[in-house]
Amino acid sequence: AARDAGGDGAEKKDESSLAHATNSSRPFVYIGDIDPTRPRPWPEDERDWWRLHDTLVARVRASDEMFPHVTDSPRPQLVFYGDSITEGWEGTSFGNVPGPHRMWTDGEDGTIRDVFARHFGGKSEWHELALKPPLVLGISGSRTYDFIWRIENGEFPTSQLLSDDDGGTAGGPGAGEEHAEEDTDQDDAGGDVKDSYPRPEKLERVYIVLMGTNNLGGGQLPGETIKGMDAAARSILGLHNKHRPGTPSALVFSSLLPRRDDFRARKMCPPRCKDPEGEVPYESFGPAIEKVNRALPGLLEKMREDFPGSRIVLLTGEEEGDGPEEGGHGGDTVRCGREMFAIESSDEFDAVMPDRLHPNSKGYDLWAGCIRRGIDRVMRR
Repeated sequence: AARDAGGDGAEKKDESSLAHATNSSRPFVYIGDIDPTRPRPWPEDERDWWRLHDTLVARVRASDEMFPHVTDSPRPQLVFYGDSITEGWEGTSFGNVPGPHRMWTDGEDGTIRDVFARHFGGKSEWHELALKPPLVLGISGSRTYDFIWRIENGEFPTSQLLSDDDGGTAGGPGAGEEHAEEDTDQDDAGGDVKDSYPRPEKLERVYIVLMGTNNLGGGQLPGETIKGMDAAARSILGLHNKHRPGTPSALVFSSLLPRRDDFRARKMCPPRCKDPEGEVPYESFGPAIEKVNRALPGLLEKMREDFPGSRIVLLTGEEEGDGPEEGGHGGDTVRCGREMFAIESSDEFDAVMPDRLHPNSKGYDLWAGCIRRGIDRVMRR
């Protein structure tokens, strides 16, 4: 795993400029007293949040009204859920190109959209066979409680994508068990999408989720953040079962990405301090992120028991060989290492996450490899 930031002079070399940059972004808002599992929208005066939510609701509605593109070997619709990192796939923050605090280069928003198109959108092999174009449903600053409210209030697609007449499987007529064994010698990351993916039965959508870092960033402790992440994932699975009963739910759930914006950890104190009495701040988000991520395998294992038939895959920053081998629930973990920004070198980390919280175009290209491996694993379960 990536080491904590703030350990030496090299890691602090841009601290002052990064801290200054945050003065141009949104101020710290303490949320430590908010229930992370109870649906709750942002305050009414947060007009940027509400405008973007309305935009995403309209986007989901338009997608639901679109007729599915059913081929002989259809692929599920991809639905990306999350916060600013997910919204960043669109090159935006609250619906607009981010300011200097994001530390993207000129025109990088367009480059990131192109990265998405090449991996998941209109320029990808997946797009040629997808039942519908992907949905990117991220709002900057989103936490687990407002995310749950969002999907309960219009940001959840409900349309049917496959009928019983589609051959009973997502592979269409004639796509049976023989397809599920095709190209099993290819690794998770590579290969032509047309040839390397099996045709799992009736799989209409895959939900790709990254959520929780803003709970920590708002002053919630790891235990509460874990509860919120659990509730967010369960809300997705529950809504899927409610609206699409009889079809398998598929979740690619990301562990929290590393962040080295230590100045934001210090800005939380007070009220969220390592030593409240002495007002000693936390120096890093690293230990909290590690505690959250350690809890996720057990959390998702219980989720699989509670939602039988679901396909739930965890993406982690571990290196291959750090955990159980393929098979059982250990086989439902994709260890991405560097593709999840588990990068020791400060310079190399900054090259893909320049503000130490959000990827740039190189970072998104890196992370896309991990997500693709997660989608591949879901398709093969």
